[in-house]
Amino acid sequence: MSLEELRRKAIDQAEDPFGAAAQEEQAEDLLFGLNAVERMFLSIGLFLVVTIFSFLLLLMSDSISLP
Repeated sequence: MSLEELRRKAIDQAEDPFGAAAQEEQAEDLLFGLNAVERMFLSIGLFLVVTIFSFLLLLMSDSISLP
C-alpha cells in the first residue's frame, strides 16, 4: 500500500467510524439471505405444509378416519 492509500483509508474511517461495524452487523443478521421476519414466515409455512400433508397421508392410508 502506498502512503496515499493509507491516508485515504484513515480519512474514510475517521468520517464514519461505526459504518463498518453496522455493515458487519447487518451482514450477520441475514441467514440464507433472509432476515428474522422472513425466516419466521418461512418456518410457519413449512410447518403448515408438513402438517396438512401428513394429515392427508394418514387419512388416505386409512390409519385415521373422520367421525
